[in-house]
Amino acid sequence: MGGTLPQGQQPTRGSLALGALAITMLFATGAFVGTSNVVKVGVGAGSATSLASTKHGALWNPKMSPVFDNEPLGKSIVRHFDYYLLNGATFDNGEQKLRNVEQWLAPEFQYHTVGFPNSSSAREWCLGGEETGYRTAFPTTSFSQMLFFGSDKYATTTSYGNALWNATLFGIPAPKKFIYFRVLDFYTVRSTGPGEGLLNWNFMAIDWADLFARSGRPVLPPATLPEGFVMTAHANDGVPAPLSVVAAGRDSVIAKAAAAGALADGWAGDSLDAKWWHRDLTFYGPGGIGLAQGAEQFQQHVLGPYRAAFADRRCETQILFCEGNYCGGYGIMHGRHVGTWVGQAATNRTVAFRFGMHWRVVGDKIQEGWAIFDMPGFLAQIGKDFFAIARNQ
Repeated sequence: MGGTLPQGQQPTRGSLALGALAITMLFATGAFVGTSNVVKVGVGAGSATSLASTKHGALWNPKMSPVFDNEPLGKSIVRHFDYYLLNGATFDNGEQKLRNVEQWLAPEFQYHTVGFPNSSSAREWCLGGEETGYRTAFPTTSFSQMLFFGSDKYATTTSYGNALWNATLFGIPAPKKFIYFRVLDFYTVRSTGPGEGLLNWNFMAIDWADLFARSGRPVLPPATLPEGFVMTAHANDGVPAPLSVVAAGRDSVIAKAAAAGALADGWAGDSLDAKWWHRDLTFYGPGGIGLAQGAEQFQQHVLGPYRAAFADRRCETQILFCEGNYCGGYGIMHGRHVGTWVGQAATNRTVAFRFGMHWRVVGDKIQEGWAIFDMPGFLAQIGKDFFAIARNQ
């Protein structure tokens, strides 16, 4: 699989909120047209105005709100990187954009994704990889981050976008309209000195099953559970959740034990009745699985069908970390496909497909969970072309 972490970086294995509060960020492609050479950037009440990229080559370096001053290193790096992509990159040509992203990306940066091409350097990603491909298909996007947390070694986000799909994507004609989609990212950090580092690996996955269903090109049959609805945490922890100043002091050891248990006993094992979850849980599954509310729905419509469909189940956890009571996990699900899952009849093939999950833990159990699976990767291993199915609708 294409999702293995950089050598030397393998870690040890170890509701509803007020949607109107989502933090919205915009970016668009195309050259900046005008006479001004200065981009003014403001970030909240505590920010200052700063120069971004100019024709003289100044690097993007906006002031950030003091509330972010003591964030974990991985989270801080991603915050600056994302802020540039969402607010400054549209004004830069290729080489100037590369100079800017090299403030946060290691030269050996590995970018792994679903659908778009992988990249093996910062230059390749910036000038010819997903960054270019995405902006060509979706020239204007508003992203609303729901979760964003990190440690000194890792960071992760999950967001939804409202994007103008304006150009052909994977051979699929553009509907020429705005479309909603869900996305997640996981990052690893290479230390470059005390309190300093660069991102050297990133996994990005879009919930393609939901996106194509919304565009009238469904690849998977409708789920039993409601689909297409996802929210930030049902807690006053900030949006995206959690603010580091809020999460500080919360027990990450207990939270990590619950997340690890959910993977080992839930997805790989056979624990009954959502052992690591509160009874009134909320689970935001991807297209093909849907939204489970309560332990009974989760057991019957999420874990149950997955367990019945795969023998010899194993969860290869490559990242598992927490900031306070928020945890993120990335890895590969292994199993032999012996039953129907997301509408795909048994093939008896051994498969291995990537996943990204997030959890909010209350006490010693999970209250909310979010998940995206590499559905195109799963279908490819059972002899089907996910994007060809969408293309031929």
